[in-house]
Amino acid sequence: MRIWYVAALALIAACATPASTPVSAQTPAAPQSEDLVGGPGLLCTSAAAQGGAILCRAAPGAHVSLDGKPIAISDANGLAVIGLKLDEKSPARISVPSNSGAPPKSLSIEVAPRHDSVSKISLDCNKILAQTPEEKEKASRSWLKKDKALKTFSPPLAPVEFAQPVAGVYSSSFGATRTYVPKTDDCKPTVNVHHGTDIAVPTGTEIHAPMAGTVILADPDLYYEGGCVFLDLGRGLVSVTMHMSRLDVKPGDVVKQGELLGLSGATGRVTGPHLHWAIKYRNVFDKDRGSDLWLDPMLLMKLNSAELQAE
Repeated sequence: MRIWYVAALALIAACATPASTPVSAQTPAAPQSEDLVGGPGLLCTSAAAQGGAILCRAAPGAHVSLDGKPIAISDANGLAVIGLKLDEKSPARISVPSNSGAPPKSLSIEVAPRHDSVSKISLDCNKILAQTPEEKEKASRSWLKKDKALKTFSPPLAPVEFAQPVAGVYSSSFGATRTYVPKTDDCKPTVNVHHGTDIAVPTGTEIHAPMAGTVILADPDLYYEGGCVFLDLGRGLVSVTMHMSRLDVKPGDVVKQGELLGLSGATGRVTGPHLHWAIKYRNVFDKDRGSDLWLDPMLLMKLNSAELQAE
C-alpha cells in the first residue's frame, strides 16, 4: 500500500458539520491563571492542558526539552512554544541545558486532562477516503504538497497572541472522536479524531490571518481540505485554514495579523460550508514530519507571550 493513503488520512480526514455545539463546552478546563513558574534561565506559563501549549522564555537559541526530549529552540527573544499531545502525561517536565555545566534547569507543570466528545457521522464513501483511482491519485498529490510545505520553517514575525480567523458558531470542536459510517456497503467505517475547530459560516465569509506569518502553502483544490492556506507563524506553529472558496494569498507572502487570507466555502471533503481551523505544531529537531502534533486552537487563543517578554 502506498504511503500517501495512511498519511493523508492522518493529516486531514473528511470534515463534517454536525449540529452546532459550543466549543467551550468541550474544551479542557485548563487553569485560567496566567501565573508563571521558574525564574532566570527558564520561565514558563503555568496553565497547561492536553492538546494545548506552554510558553517558555530561556536564553536565545536554547534547546528546550519536554520530558527529556528536545522539542523547541528559543527564538532571538528567548521565546519558545512547547506543544502538548492529546494524551500528554502530567506533569510536563520542561528543561534547558545549563551553560555552566551544572545540571539542566527544569520545571514540572501540571497538565489538565481533556474530556472530548464521541460521535457517529454518516457519510458517502468518497468523503471518508478516496475511492476511485483518480481520487486516490489526487489525494496522493495533495499529500505530497502538504508534506513539502511542512518541511519549510519560517522565522516568527510577532509575539504569540492569536485572533480568531472568522466570527461564527463553533460547529465541531477539536479532539472529538468521530466514527464515519458509510452510507453504502462500498467501504468500511473509520474512526478519526477531529484535529481542528469548525466554525460555521456561509460561503464567501472573509477569513483573516490569526497571527502574523509567512504563507508556505496556498492551494485551491487539495483533496480533503479543498481551498487551503498553510500560514507559518514561526516557533514550529502553522495555522491551517481549509474548505475555502477563494484564496487571496500565495506561497511566500508575508501577512500581518488580521489580513485577508480569502473566503470561506465548502470545498474538499465536507458536508456543508464552514471553516476548519487547525494548528500544526512541529518539533524542529525531528526531520520526520510524522511526529508533528495538532493543537487545540481554542487553547492557543488563551496564550499571550507579552507577560513572559516583559519579565
